[in-house]
Order: sequence, then C-alpha cells, then structure tokens
Amino acid sequence: MNGKNFLVNAICSLFLTATVILSGCTELLPIEEADKDLMTRSETTEDLTVENIHAEIYSIDTHCDTPMNFNASTNIGNWGSNKVDIPKMQAGLLDATFMVAYLQQYALTDATRQQKAIAEAESTLKEIIRQVEMNSNKAGIALSTDDLKLLKADGKRAIFLGLENGYAIGNDLKNIEKFANMGVRYITLVHNGHNLICDSHTTNSLSNPAHNGVSAFGKEVIKEMDRLGIMIDISHASEKSSLDAVELSKHPIIASHSSAKALCNNSRNISDNLMKAIAKKGGVVQVCLLSGFLKSSGTATVKDAVAHINHIVQTVGIDHVGIGSDFDGGGGISGANDASELANITAELMNQGYSKEEIAKIWGGNLMRVMDIVAGTTTGTSTGIPKIW
Repeated sequence: MNGKNFLVNAICSLFLTATVILSGCTELLPIEEADKDLMTRSETTEDLTVENIHAEIYSIDTHCDTPMNFNASTNIGNWGSNKVDIPKMQAGLLDATFMVAYLQQYALTDATRQQKAIAEAESTLKEIIRQVEMNSNKAGIALSTDDLKLLKADGKRAIFLGLENGYAIGNDLKNIEKFANMGVRYITLVHNGHNLICDSHTTNSLSNPAHNGVSAFGKEVIKEMDRLGIMIDISHASEKSSLDAVELSKHPIIASHSSAKALCNNSRNISDNLMKAIAKKGGVVQVCLLSGFLKSSGTATVKDAVAHINHIVQTVGIDHVGIGSDFDGGGGISGANDASELANITAELMNQGYSKEEIAKIWGGNLMRVMDIVAGTTTGTSTGIPKIW
C-alpha cells in the first residue's frame, strides 16, 4: 500500500467513525466475514475450559476395582480411603465408572472353588447395587447409554457393572444370562491365568497355553455374550485369545484397561497389530492409568498417559481410544491418582491441542458407540436399578 492510499483510507476510517458517533448509532460497523470467524474462534478458545467441556460431554472410566475394598463401613456416598467414590467422581468431573466384580483365578479342575467364584461374583454385584441404592439421590445404576444421559441430566453419577474374569461363568452358559440380568455390561474374558474360556497374557501362561487362544467353550461364551448384548473385554487375554475374540464376535470389542505395548512392553498391553484388528472391527482400547503399563520404571504421569492416547490415535484413529483407570486395582499415577484428579487428563489433552469433540470421543463417546452397537442385539432394558433378589 502506497502512502497516498494509506492516507485516503485513514481519512475514510475517521469519517465513518465520526459519522457513527455523531448519529448516536449503537450498532457496530459491518466487519469482514473472515474477521467474524476470527472473533468466533477467539471467543470459543476463551470459553473452552475443563469445566465447560465436562458439562457438555459424557466421561466414563471403563474399569475400577473399588468393590474389592468394600467392607462393613464402606459408603460410596462419602469421601473415603478408596480411589473411587461419588464425591471423588464429582470432584474429578467424572460422569460414570464401571465398577467390576473381580474374581481371582484358581485351578480349572477345582469344581468347588469354581462354584464359590460364581457365588462371589453375584455377591459383589449385589453389594455394588446396594451401595448405589443407599445413595440414590447422588447416583444410579446405568444399564445403557440412555441411562447415563438421564442420570447426568439429573445431576447424578452413573455406575455401570462389569465382571472381571470369565472364571465366574464356570462351565455353564446360563450364568452369562444371570449376570446380564443383574446389570453386567461387559465381561473380561480372562485374568492372570488360563480359564475355561481362553488363554491369559501372563508369561508362564504363554509358554504353556491351555487352548492356543479361545477354547471351544469360549466360542460359545462369545456367541452368548453377543446375543445378550454384553461387551467382550480382552484385557488380560493373550494376543492369540484377543485376536480370536475379535474374529469370533460379530460386534466391536473393548480392552477396558490396557495401554500401548509399543510405548511400554508389558504383556498386559496391546500391540499395534492387535490394536489395528480391534479398531477395524470398530472397537476401543482404554488406556490404563497404572504406572507399570505406561512406562518401564518409575511413577507415570498424566503426560505419560496422554502419550499412550496419542499413540493409539496416531495408529488407529481418534474413534478407538478411551480411558480405564484400574483404580483400586493398582491404577493411580502422578496427577491422576484417584477419581478426584481425572479432569487433569482433560487439561493435558487440551494443552496438546485436542478439540472438545475429540475429547468427548476419548472420554466416553467411543465406548458409548460400542455399547449401543452391542446392546442393539437385545430387546431393550428398562431404566433404573435392576432388582436381583
């Protein structure tokens, strides 16, 4: 722009400003569309806080072992010694968590212990439900994504139910329907040791596979879970078992609390090859907030957890990653040591440039999509706490 044009433009600008002032006009002069977009983006950035993001999204922690610590004095409505309770969920801006009934693995030939495991799972699930019923003004059992939405709209936390270790099924497929009717929405096929369904991830187990993946009985288990609308969780399973499960299920599957093996070579983590298979089927890998699954030594941080999220996003895309803390089962890292600190993950995601829409997918949208797909095989369940006795 030459000096003459600059002077002309300046005079015109002063004239227009004086005209507005003298006329008493309160409206702003028209601005270019590009400037409007810039202003909108600026306002959006200023308004984008952790709190208002969580107000608009659904955040789900897909795995906590807190029920293992329940005792006679436990009340999840109070701030207690466990890493997950309703006040901590509120403080961490967490809408929902999967509380699981965990079953330790015992010898496959121990029929008596197997029956005890079935009873133990049922007892634990009943206690989770009782805990929620005691605090019905603050939380509710969620059986579906619609339940989560209704509970959040009512200012309450949602508690989903999971079963960790298919050992609790025993050798009877009817137990799957029993647990489904109790509200269970995913079953972790196996834990640290082979069961009747499939092989475990552990080093000793891998050198001595029981089934070389999913067993004949396991195939029937997966088929029945598909029929009943229960998500298949392959955390703790061997790679072969996991790949078998992906192939056998007609629905997407999840890894409720496993991180990326490429960043931390732990047998509990998910290889890129398996990750791609899970994603191709539409499934989700939930990054686990346990130091040993995030880095080889030392205490992991929120940045380490987000590094695993980044790797999954870069490997298979934003639609296939979530978060499963494993709180009270070993989970807890610097900056996200319990449910009250989970919003720090959101802050770090924002710092690293993730949009609100992307954060919504990571925190719950991806898992909710899978839940809806899997639940589509059922005739539907009523909203509210299941009555199991």
